[in-house]
Amino acid sequence: MNKVIACIDGSRSSLSVCDYAAWASRRMNSPLTLLHVIHNPHADAKRDLSGNLSLGSREALLEQMVEAEEQRGKLLREQGRAILSDALERVRAHGVADPGSLLRNDGVTAALDNIQEEARLVVVGKQGKDGDMLKQHVGSHLESIIRTLKRGVLVAPLEYREPERFLIAYDGSATAHTVVEKVSESPLLKGLEAHILMVGDDNQENRSRLDNARGMLAQNGFDVRGQIRTGDVTEVVCAYRQEHDIHLLAMGAYGHSRLRRWFVGSTTTNMIMRSPIPLIILR
Repeated sequence: MNKVIACIDGSRSSLSVCDYAAWASRRMNSPLTLLHVIHNPHADAKRDLSGNLSLGSREALLEQMVEAEEQRGKLLREQGRAILSDALERVRAHGVADPGSLLRNDGVTAALDNIQEEARLVVVGKQGKDGDMLKQHVGSHLESIIRTLKRGVLVAPLEYREPERFLIAYDGSATAHTVVEKVSESPLLKGLEAHILMVGDDNQENRSRLDNARGMLAQNGFDVRGQIRTGDVTEVVCAYRQEHDIHLLAMGAYGHSRLRRWFVGSTTTNMIMRSPIPLIILR
């Protein structure tokens, strides 16, 4: 339960995933494993025309189909090994001494679920192969991955930028408190400028909760700035990010509060689409 696992697919996002994974591996002094998943789905069902073929023709066609499927699987494996080889070279260049690699034939979410017990952090791309044609298209597996995994997930944008400051989106809930606690105890963000933003009413109760969160981080050596702002969560957080040149956003995964509902369904997609910075989603 100490690895950084980076999921790469050969898309444009894979370069950034490698860079952020190498950064996290170095910061946490954790081994890095690169995962590439291949999937050879069954062909779309076609209208059954076998009745129009002789027995010999059907047998010959079946043999050709089997050979074609075997060849396709072989090519996918060769492509996967080549993608992993390039990724290994990239993370080594970023200072990771002995990275590992895994090639799996499965769905992406299932493959990650099967090995998540080994993970301390999972790094995935904002855009996968299905998102390369659209700048703000979110990889189709991303929401499923975030919902399924019990580990922290770092969602990498297309471009890598080494973080110097980060923002915790905070709502005073038990989940948000856990996020602050995990951030304060982890070496991942140590030494970076810390910001905490609470979206809600500026009252004594919220100020007290925010002060407690700031105090926890300060006790662990963070330089912390905190604010309470009112308004639409997405708009407020995006505005704050731009004003303070935030390089990374951290928050809890799911729940029922207004802030955590932000990461459910279409709002998840909306936020990830709008964010040019990495997001760390913690449980």
